[in-house]
Amino acid sequence: MRVFLTGASGYIGAVLSHRLIAADHEVRALIRPSSDRRALDEMGASCFIGDVTDRYSMREAMSGADWVVHAAADLEFGGPRERMRRVNVDGAENVASLAYKLGVGRFLSVSSVAVFGGSPEDGSAGTEDSPALEPMPSLYSETKREGERAIKGWAERGLLVNTVYPSLVYGPPAKRSGANALLRAIVKGRMPAVVGADRKASWVHVDDLVAGLMKVMEKARAGEDYLMAGEVVTVAEAVARVTRLAGVKPPRWRLPIGAAKLLATLSRPYFAMRGLRSPFVPEQLESLRRHWHFDDAKARRELDWTPRSLAEGLPGAVEFLQR
Repeated sequence: MRVFLTGASGYIGAVLSHRLIAADHEVRALIRPSSDRRALDEMGASCFIGDVTDRYSMREAMSGADWVVHAAADLEFGGPRERMRRVNVDGAENVASLAYKLGVGRFLSVSSVAVFGGSPEDGSAGTEDSPALEPMPSLYSETKREGERAIKGWAERGLLVNTVYPSLVYGPPAKRSGANALLRAIVKGRMPAVVGADRKASWVHVDDLVAGLMKVMEKARAGEDYLMAGEVVTVAEAVARVTRLAGVKPPRWRLPIGAAKLLATLSRPYFAMRGLRSPFVPEQLESLRRHWHFDDAKARRELDWTPRSLAEGLPGAVEFLQR
């Protein structure tokens, strides 16, 4: 099977590339000129220079693909707003429209629970059919939702689309991607305070997510969408588990969201003078006002997908981050 993959050098894309090649599939990886392609070259992927914001640059690599897997996204909170919109919205439109024009067999969109804007306010689990919580808490949520609308528009024209919604993705090999950035701050003792301690969030190991993506490509009917969420814990529980595993002291303070946002505003000049980024990013804090608890029963039932628990996944992740 020939697979065209965007975001191939990213966190999820790199693991998926390795898994696809190990299963004897041909991977055509779209990478930017500045991307580090060494790992992709070593595993045997065919690398093509291009960008999701440049529709023409993808034509050669996508032609003849059995599947297009769109995993590219801009997730840099506090980064250039227009760049996030170009990648997450215009990029999604470009990839889906070109796949439709080239007659690609199937299309897998690696989305995010961010498109829901959070889970129900009472702390119960959201599902694939849950309505979005407006307004969106961050530009990332907003642009991912707009990008999904663009892809769904091409599905209405006949593109055979499946969408997967991962929760917080953690685990090796990345140190600063997905939820690993949060885990690393805890492991290194760099989390100044616990914010949103009672907020619930679902966590999924990157290897389990990729196994689920493979199962979608093997088993799913076109048009079916799947949450891949894993285990749910509160922020306070997650911090407690990680500090115990790492053998470090937990943060002394618990801050309400309002206090953390005020501190972010007041401390911004301090961090700017030192060329550092504040640990309190306003958009992330706004997201912490909401729960991110989701039910992946559909994926477990229809795809025979079983993600590991945090008790199984966190020790290896913490050990990796400590090294």
